Amino acid sequence: MEELNDDELQELLSSGPISGDKTLGKKEAGDLLAYKDLFKALDTEPGQGLPFSFASDVRRKLQERFNRKSDILFNILAVTIFMLSMLLGYGLLQLISQTTADLVLHVVLKFKWVLLLVVCLFFCILGIDQRLAKREY
Repeated sequence: MEELNDDELQELLSSGPISGDKTLGKKEAGDLLAYKDLFKALDTEPGQGLPFSFASDVRRKLQERFNRKSDILFNILAVTIFMLSMLLGYGLLQLISQTTADLVLHVVLKFKWVLLLVVCLFFCILGIDQRLAKREY
């Protein structure tokens, strides 16, 4: 059965009933029946096509990907603006009064974990808000 090409196989399939054919062995007859079933299955059209909401699902997934990228860019921009404003504020305070700038730096270094926790909490709330806004109820 493995030596047959497509034309010979099609000729055997169209020649008539396979069960009455005595020239084929049991294995070849079984293989021929399997090929017949395969060709019959390939001849039928698929039972179900794309769902009606396929275009809107693709559009929604692309929009989610775009929103995720813009959210990441927004978060990076927010962190950058926060850090630059802190550095700019310290730099301006350094120009105005050296002692006040040293006092502020000392307080910031003393309470660095509290400040870091507040900043992390702010960005966590921002992330949770972005996720809840995306959720469909």
